[in-house]
Amino acid sequence: GAWVLAAREGGLNFRLDGTNPDADSLLMDERNSLYAFIHGDKVEYIGKTARTVRARFAGYQNPARSQRTNYRCNSKIRELLGQGASVRIFVFNPISYLRYGDFEINLAAGLEDALIEAFDPPWNGRELGRAITEEAEREELDEVRQQVPEDQPIPAFCRSSLQSSPSSALTFKILLGEAYYHQGIINPGAAASAYLGGDGEPVEVSFGDGTDPVISRIDRRANPGGYVRILGRNRDFARWFQRHFSKGETVQALVLDAHRIRLLPKLAAD
Repeated sequence: GAWVLAAREGGLNFRLDGTNPDADSLLMDERNSLYAFIHGDKVEYIGKTARTVRARFAGYQNPARSQRTNYRCNSKIRELLGQGASVRIFVFNPISYLRYGDFEINLAAGLEDALIEAFDPPWNGRELGRAITEEAEREELDEVRQQVPEDQPIPAFCRSSLQSSPSSALTFKILLGEAYYHQGIINPGAAASAYLGGDGEPVEVSFGDGTDPVISRIDRRANPGGYVRILGRNRDFARWFQRHFSKGETVQALVLDAHRIRLLPKLAAD
């Protein structure tokens, strides 16, 4: 199909114009699909939905500003249509199902990461300069919202005005959603950020089980408001998470001083 401008100003609709629109309309009401937005020969966006495609596309048609992916795609689509260009819609809904032993494999979910890596679509969110899944972007935004209340004043983050180290180790938590579990993301949060070093400075991440520490870096540009993200050697963190935790569990962590963080294994955290 294709995106089209709606009659109301700024609105979006989509039309089905394939060889069999009636059959395609049925697929729009199927769950667990992959979809892509195409401009010319360029894959601009790749997404996956556990809901129906029709329900998912409603988010692109009427996005809220807080919905970063929806708002970004809506804006990009309307911009191209306003220039007289076309934005095509491709949908893949696997009819055949794969199994591994007794378990059914969600083929759409399994292909998403590989396709995003292959096509690097520019409308997907970015992590370290590369396109990421919508789910990963949503997790990151949810994590920042949990850590940074909207009414909380933003402290001044510069090396000369850091607060003194806490008298006892300051704790923070890492909720291991899909992105955090597989990519080793560490966002210490608002309170802990006030005790950590400046942007680009090194940080030692140690582990409560005796695993050799890892030297990473403090990044105050990745998150809104200058709150810290630990970037560098994240694969090491992901492997450690996966050895000690299951996806969806919470990791306890300590800020020892401005340049040292310790992650606690499950038994120590409990």
